[in-house]
Amino acid sequence: MVGVVLALFLGACQQSDVGPGEFTVTVDADGVSSVYRYDKIISVGQFLEEVGIALGEYDEVNPLLQTQLRDGMRITVTRVVRREECTEEVLPFEPETQFTQALPPGERRIMQTGENGIQQVCYRIIERDGVEASRSEISRIVIKDPRSEIVFVGSEPTETYVPIEGVLAYILGGQAWIVEGSTLNARPLTTDGVLDGRVFDLSPDGRRLLYTVSTDDPGDPGFSNELWAILDTRASVPEPVQLVPEDVRVAQWVPGQRTATVAYSTANPLADPPGWRAYNDLYVMQLDPETGEVLGVPEEIIPQNALGTYPWWGRRYVWSPDGTKVAWANADSVGLVDLETGEYVTLLTFPEYAPLLERFQGSTVWVPTLSWSDDGHLALTVHGPPYGSELPENSIIFDLAVIDTNGDLQINPFVSQSGIWSSPSYSPLVERADGMPDYNIAYFQPREALNSLGTQYDLVMADRDGSNAQVVFPGADRPGVRPDPENGIVWSPTGRQIAIVHQDNIWIIDVETGLAHPITSDGQASRPRWSRTR
Repeated sequence: MVGVVLALFLGACQQSDVGPGEFTVTVDADGVSSVYRYDKIISVGQFLEEVGIALGEYDEVNPLLQTQLRDGMRITVTRVVRREECTEEVLPFEPETQFTQALPPGERRIMQTGENGIQQVCYRIIERDGVEASRSEISRIVIKDPRSEIVFVGSEPTETYVPIEGVLAYILGGQAWIVEGSTLNARPLTTDGVLDGRVFDLSPDGRRLLYTVSTDDPGDPGFSNELWAILDTRASVPEPVQLVPEDVRVAQWVPGQRTATVAYSTANPLADPPGWRAYNDLYVMQLDPETGEVLGVPEEIIPQNALGTYPWWGRRYVWSPDGTKVAWANADSVGLVDLETGEYVTLLTFPEYAPLLERFQGSTVWVPTLSWSDDGHLALTVHGPPYGSELPENSIIFDLAVIDTNGDLQINPFVSQSGIWSSPSYSPLVERADGMPDYNIAYFQPREALNSLGTQYDLVMADRDGSNAQVVFPGADRPGVRPDPENGIVWSPTGRQIAIVHQDNIWIIDVETGLAHPITSDGQASRPRWSRTR
């Protein structure tokens, strides 16, 4: 029951009737209605203070506190509380269907079970007189990401017959595939484990495959991986062998060696972007070609170091076709490794490219790709001088450069405004019409030279000196290529065919006729690698 209190103040009449100069005020607060007789002309706020009604920070008073007191006034005090409340909610997983040529058409197989995630949702709540009046969301934080349910569905293979020179390997649906002779002979080399694509290298003779697989421990950081090899790609049932190194960032079969030899560089897996901190080391190990066991102790060529610009991202290492030299690249320079001292010998410098790092919030660094010719030239993309008034590190210009590692020759630019993703690639030696050995160069050319970071590209082939450049794929009337530098441009052993990734499928281009055919159809292909042995 609402109580009624009659309060008599100093100067108030002792009679029951209201005397001259007095007035009656009613206050509704905290569920109680109180009546006061008062004879001072003051504000509502002063009155409430004198009668001992304390107000909270968010309490509401009607009429306003500065309103002058008058006879018959009714003052309402609403107690307002503002608070925050957080709850955990389920973040449902999403089903994901991936088509693959690794299964018979129409067959379905769950490759990864789904798991719900958890998110914390916080609300700001306003209560008036103990009753919730409003609730508004102020934050939503994912505590645990959901894991998608991945269902593989068998798809029809491409019906196009394409002859293949030598041996071509690629990743399809997370597994290693190989093609020899023609696309009719495409077959998977692996069926278990998902290749992470950081390492995928085919030996020069096409007989051995090197790759990395993500670890299966859910507690490991995302970068964590294992290095594996297939020592005989011709085996009817290839048997993958796990090699010693773990957390490998770069690895390659070393050409020109009598035994199976692997060079590799490692990193420290981290939970924070980009997911690793590179050691920039370089080791070479010899393997038993039958078992994959390490023969002796891996040789340390370069110890762990933090040299150069953005060393945490890591240097790129690429061996020459004859296995006698190692080229390196980082964000602002390229050079050779002194194989006797392990020192970096710089051949060319240029400003690092800052906008890419800014776009991906400090987690992605641009490092040029490298391509060796059979006679010791290096082709690469360099960050060029500013186009206008921008700072050198913000320049929108990228050029193709060539370095002769056997002398002092540098051609920079070799091709002007070739674009950030040009990924130049030398062909193997080919025989000209006059019988003399020669080679070509292929690269991606941006359709908008001053917007090379975001535009589409065409595949261009030119003579070794850059002359006679011509677009060979896909052409102005078709969507351009979005190059991934880790996929690159790969040549067949005779230099008559090129393989690239376009719209997430492997395409084979005949460089003489310009005819191009996709040899995969499910949009899950990457990392084409072609043996260079005829």
